[in-house]
Amino acid sequence: MNHIYLYEGPFEKGDKGYPMIKEAARRYALENDLNLDLEQAEIVREEKGKPYFADLPLEFSLTHSGQLWMCLFSQQPCGIDLQQVQPCEYEKIAGRQYTEEERHYVRLWGLAGFFDLWVRKEAFCKCTGQGLFTEMPSMVDADSDLCETVNWKEKNYCFTEIPIADDLKCVVCGEEKMDIEMRILG
Repeated sequence: MNHIYLYEGPFEKGDKGYPMIKEAARRYALENDLNLDLEQAEIVREEKGKPYFADLPLEFSLTHSGQLWMCLFSQQPCGIDLQQVQPCEYEKIAGRQYTEEERHYVRLWGLAGFFDLWVRKEAFCKCTGQGLFTEMPSMVDADSDLCETVNWKEKNYCFTEIPIADDLKCVVCGEEKMDIEMRILG
């Protein structure tokens, strides 16, 4: 099972936030009858910055926006991204970072469309360990619809939208379609 642990309030970022990740992982292990030694678990980073447990068979991905913190746990590689929809130079950013199909999607859907794509790209990068500004598949198909699945380096990656609030976009990415259960971390 895949769980997202959600926390609203002040939290530490970077290495100082690792205890909160470990606490969420403890809850995940208990709820899924996993025998994991989280006391000794070490969180390290891949070359491009993706954090992972060095000695545990547990995948996770972290995101936050404002006062909202979310951590996804899974038995498969996974990625999650959360973005608050807010004014930005989205057309300029899309012009530099998006494929032609994606730029067309942004022209159709405006600011909300820009963030629809941004959270998919971030979740994909967190799942694969890719850098955000490296080559990646288009998140939009030939019919100008958001892709539910993309193929990259002979693997499929599936997206699941997580409804949070009207002004928040959240997407998870995994090698298979993910059923998600939400949990409050408090």
